[in-house]
Amino acid sequence: QTESEARDSLKICVMLMSDLWKFNPEQIKTWNESLHILEHAKAVNFYVLFYNLSDTYLLKTAWLSTQVGMFSAMALNAFIEAQTSLELSIKLLDTSSKAKNPTFKRSRAQALHELGRVFRYQGKYSESEESLLNALQIFEHLKSTSQSSSQGIAETLHELGVLEVKKHNLDSAASFLQKSLQMRRNSSTLHQLAAVHVARKPAELVKAKALLQEALGLSRHIGQRAATLKQLARVTIRQGHLDRADDYLEQALELYLELYGDNKLHMNVAAVKFQQGVLALQREQFEQSWLHFSECLRIRRSVYSYARPVGCAADENPNHLEITCVLHELGRVAFSQARFVPAKETLESERIILERLVESNTKTDERLFQARLTNLTWLQKCAREMADDDAIAQLTMDRARIKKTHGGTLEEAGAYYSSDSLALQHKSLECRALARRFALQNNDDTSLEKKEMLDSLSELSEQINEATPGAMKEAASQFHSNILHWIDRPRKKGRTPILKACDDLRDVLRDHGVVVNDSIR
Repeated sequence: QTESEARDSLKICVMLMSDLWKFNPEQIKTWNESLHILEHAKAVNFYVLFYNLSDTYLLKTAWLSTQVGMFSAMALNAFIEAQTSLELSIKLLDTSSKAKNPTFKRSRAQALHELGRVFRYQGKYSESEESLLNALQIFEHLKSTSQSSSQGIAETLHELGVLEVKKHNLDSAASFLQKSLQMRRNSSTLHQLAAVHVARKPAELVKAKALLQEALGLSRHIGQRAATLKQLARVTIRQGHLDRADDYLEQALELYLELYGDNKLHMNVAAVKFQQGVLALQREQFEQSWLHFSECLRIRRSVYSYARPVGCAADENPNHLEITCVLHELGRVAFSQARFVPAKETLESERIILERLVESNTKTDERLFQARLTNLTWLQKCAREMADDDAIAQLTMDRARIKKTHGGTLEEAGAYYSSDSLALQHKSLECRALARRFALQNNDDTSLEKKEMLDSLSELSEQINEATPGAMKEAASQFHSNILHWIDRPRKKGRTPILKACDDLRDVLRDHGVVVNDSIR
């Protein structure tokens, strides 16, 4: 087949896939139909990149790729695949000679809007905000040209509100959601505004319940009705109406199972199981609560499997905040049953993930900070019940250190460092942070990180030469030698020894009174 014939065949495939694609979130029967042609649609979208098709075909392919991204995220929880499809859509639109045409810009805004949603699902809040704000800017620029742009503004304001709820910025969330409601009265936005009222301290349960009942009256989509019922259950649990909450959760679960069919490993099903676990725990039905939370964990491990550490076993917990939430509740259930060893083990698993999340988070995260403190409080409870005085003392020190370093930079934390060999300690901390980031990096191409690491090691060497003899100088020298030895080795072999070298240096730094916060700066 010649290139011209291949291009003509691809055009036919683009038109065929576009005609066959019928996905509609509100019509369940279209979900299975879309699933049957999903891989064909993805293949067609991919091959368009390599052929010089006209703008008409680029626009149609970009629309199809956005649709594929929406379906992958909504129906399958396949967030990495969804991100790939949405980024492909944006790339296709940007390569068009009509990229600045209003129709093409509107399609780009729609892809950015969905990409922002997918980033939020992945817990990538900064990337989500950037995508959504870019989409909002385009929709506002096009507002005078079409009614659909006004709808796009309302929907993007809604998504920004949801993102702020996730970040626990409640006033900002309420502002975005109310602006969205001013443009159109929508059950989903009413639902999210109710969530803001529930999250406030003290919770505004009466306002939340009124909004949710209004949302239920407006809900036509089965998934939205299920989500509203789930949120109503949260409110009624807080109000002490446990039987009514139980009914709401059962109804929500039935609707979700009807919606997702065979795909029961869905994050919305997990959310209902989590709430059922909370309700059973409140009723002191510990066995039932354990079963609900365990099922929630099983589903979330599947949904967030993309966040599992590289090279870890299939049963390893993914690094995601939603995983830590359910592990914490399982720990509480075991503690309530006086099963202190399983409680401790589960809470330690939670702690490991929280520390990994801190390492991969370049910004101060209040929710992570509070989760770590709460986790350590429950570990202290376990240690007391097990009469482990050494563990109690260590956990108390760990908790104090986290509180002391919360929100601080290396410079701000400098006041806590020992004055002896301060320059060496500072450079050791900086170099150690780079080494951890280098070892934990998932990208195949680490040339830039490696150069930065080597430059930092060179500076550390100068500080070592100038430092006075002692344990700190010896530890820094050993760290320097170990990192140089492993930095050029294959990543799979070098990761563990590099992290071990970082841990050894951390122990010496702490012995010298240095506060070590294992976050990647």
